[in-house]
Amino acid sequence: MEQNETPEIIEEQKPKKTKKARIMQIVKIVFLIAVFAFMGRYFYRNWDDIKSLDMKLNWGVFAGSMMLYFAYKLMLAWLFHYITKLYNCSIRMPDAITAYLYSILGKYIPGKVFMLAARIPPYKEKGVPIRKVTVAFLLENVCTLLGAGFLFLMSLFFFPNDLLKDYMFAVVIFVILFFVCINPKIINFFLRIVGKLMKKDDMEIPFSYLQMIKVVLLFICNWIIVGTGFYLLTCSIYPLPVSQWLYVGGIYGLSAIIGIISLFAPSGIGVREGILILGLNLIMPDQYSVIISIVSRLWATIAELILILGAFIINTIKKHKKKEKENPQFSEL
Repeated sequence: MEQNETPEIIEEQKPKKTKKARIMQIVKIVFLIAVFAFMGRYFYRNWDDIKSLDMKLNWGVFAGSMMLYFAYKLMLAWLFHYITKLYNCSIRMPDAITAYLYSILGKYIPGKVFMLAARIPPYKEKGVPIRKVTVAFLLENVCTLLGAGFLFLMSLFFFPNDLLKDYMFAVVIFVILFFVCINPKIINFFLRIVGKLMKKDDMEIPFSYLQMIKVVLLFICNWIIVGTGFYLLTCSIYPLPVSQWLYVGGIYGLSAIIGIISLFAPSGIGVREGILILGLNLIMPDQYSVIISIVSRLWATIAELILILGAFIINTIKKHKKKEKENPQFSEL
């Protein structure tokens, strides 16, 4: 008799979803539909180009490039967590990395706000003010741009012709300005202006100059990782000498900068490919630069979806184990 009643007792103990929880569930569903709609539109429009790809792929080199892209994305997730830790608004690292990986889907919808919106809920649950997550998000994007920009500046020393030979002094000046602009005093000056507009007085970042340099250097190292990954991807289709490594990585960094700045192009789609084609045309035949630009989109998208799926599976297993611990009868049914 008692065994028959157990399911009913468990059912009664389940908390009913609040109106807010139901709304959040609907928002998540709409968000996912929008993501796959924009991704589907891109691949539909470019399907003829994808089908017509005529290439021989070095799968070993390609696999190496994919591993480096995985490392790049996971490092980005950790870097965001590191920024929030310095900003005194962090949550548990596993939760932070999961939230970051889920937020990647937001990049496939025009406007960068969806990436931020997807990242906020776990921080809000822990009582972290939304404005602090927003500042950390903006700082992450600034550091991403700075890291990509620095890689591109360094790649100019390996430019494949003499076009920039007489302008190397300008590159050196930009490198110096680069390190001047990351001074927290300068960043906090602009954050104070934003804080006044929002009527908040806790927008400033409590970083020292050395901490800021360390953060940006970590982003630069991460861009070297993904730049190397893109170089390997390129070599898996069209072999290039090692001397072209930094130039190819720099072109990828430049394409990322333009893609991030292009707010209304989901994930910089179309814009990044155009920059890659222009840059790669200088070191290879046109048809290969077009092929690589298309494959690079597939390369990044597939890697990101695998990471998101992995995060979802791990998170689902953790939730299931948590339910079993909280409710032993649940695992017996």
